[in-house]
Amino acid sequence: YYGEWLIESRPKCFLIDYSRFLENINNLKYELWAIYRIDSLRTGEDYNHPIAWCKAVSIFLKIFLDKIPNKVILHLHEWLSGSVILFENIQTPTIFTTHATVLGRAMAEAGIEFWEHLSILNPDEEAYKFGVEAKHMVEKMSANKAAFFTVISRILAIEAEHILGRKPDFILPNGVDISKFPTIEEISYAHRINREAIREFILYFFSPYYKVELKNSLLYFISGRKEIKNKGIDIFIRSLSELNKKLSDTDPNIFAFIFVPSEVLDIDHSIFQNLTVYRNLEEKVEDLIPEIKSRLVHFLIHREKISSENLFSKEEFLEIQKIIKQLKTSSKFPISTHILNPQDEILQLLLEVGLDNKPENKVKVIYYPIYLHRGDGFLNLDYTEAIAGCHVGVFPSFYEPWGYTPLESAISGIITVTTDLTGFSDYLQSIAQFDREYPGIYIIPRKNKRGSEVVEELAETLLKIARLSKTERVQNKLEARRLASLCSWDKLITNYFDLYSAALQR
Repeated sequence: YYGEWLIESRPKCFLIDYSRFLENINNLKYELWAIYRIDSLRTGEDYNHPIAWCKAVSIFLKIFLDKIPNKVILHLHEWLSGSVILFENIQTPTIFTTHATVLGRAMAEAGIEFWEHLSILNPDEEAYKFGVEAKHMVEKMSANKAAFFTVISRILAIEAEHILGRKPDFILPNGVDISKFPTIEEISYAHRINREAIREFILYFFSPYYKVELKNSLLYFISGRKEIKNKGIDIFIRSLSELNKKLSDTDPNIFAFIFVPSEVLDIDHSIFQNLTVYRNLEEKVEDLIPEIKSRLVHFLIHREKISSENLFSKEEFLEIQKIIKQLKTSSKFPISTHILNPQDEILQLLLEVGLDNKPENKVKVIYYPIYLHRGDGFLNLDYTEAIAGCHVGVFPSFYEPWGYTPLESAISGIITVTTDLTGFSDYLQSIAQFDREYPGIYIIPRKNKRGSEVVEELAETLLKIARLSKTERVQNKLEARRLASLCSWDKLITNYFDLYSAALQR
């Protein structure tokens, strides 16, 4: 199939139907074993589909490129597409880019700090230990067969050289299209509008159970794939628990969102019902405002005592009470917008560390286990809108060869926390000077640190941010935006131009 990709530049694209190659998947696996010794005996569908797709694409390209008079560059990303150049001998300059190594990700998720042991590591043996030998070998063979091998950060360059056996030819840092995010002038407005939408959501989420104080409150969040260890979700949750103990009565209340898609059984219908009740109540009060306003003026002129009994008529008061009585509660305070598997790791960890949203908790957590979109029925905001309404984005990653989430957070003018194990923070530190008083992007040391040390360091940083004045928060937001703008594609695209020029000269 041929058409246009429905994005702004509308690039031409082919959609390849590879279904018939799945019928012959064992022969394709043998082909890779016979030529490259890629052992795929323990693989499943997550391996079969990419391999079948790659075979179909390689055959297509072999025919298609013969009919194209101009020189073409074939740029492949990740092991998922790497075997395109393993199946067919394609006569055109090839580039293979990895955004993380399969083995590195697997070892990190198991909690292994492999960085200090790269020189003595036997990657092929380790791949078998973690059950990723086939994907690892596809990645390794692709990296070594391509004319050019590239990665996205200096951190990953060191890792890839040892694990895949080839030093990268180019480093291609990831950028953002700044035009897709609010300008400095728009940031304040976007924050205010979306913050109010989030506060309204918090009201109907908690109000059926107890009164929540929103005036003196801050909104924190984490987002990303559900990689508990790699993304630092465990560290974030444990740090929030420590923060809950450190906050005094005069400190702001913290509402922390976990925007991490997970397996859901159903929406929480009681929360959805409460949203409907809340909005019905709003509409009712809105209808009564002209009459209430008239009564208030009358009471003030005649210096009469104002009370709920004389502010509303009996009929109005009964109607309001009927609406309120529709609110639903359960024996436990809400944590998530959805019904989750009881074995959900994030939910279990929240309960383990005491983040159960009791009224006395200064830190309350909302686990949002679906992809944000404007029609999701709860926040009804897309991702960029939701994070724009928050005050602090927290990304305490253990394995993050780049880190788009902290970059997107900072470019949105949000105070951002990340670690020294991310390619993003390493890149910024190599090219920029940080403001010591208003860093905007806080980089937590995590390399060679025990988990308890990282938890304490992060909790102290979150406490420090919570105690910033409004002026200090604004200064940090501006600095976060300035630093993130250094990763604009306008600046970083030159790395690709240099790579493609070299490829065309090959």
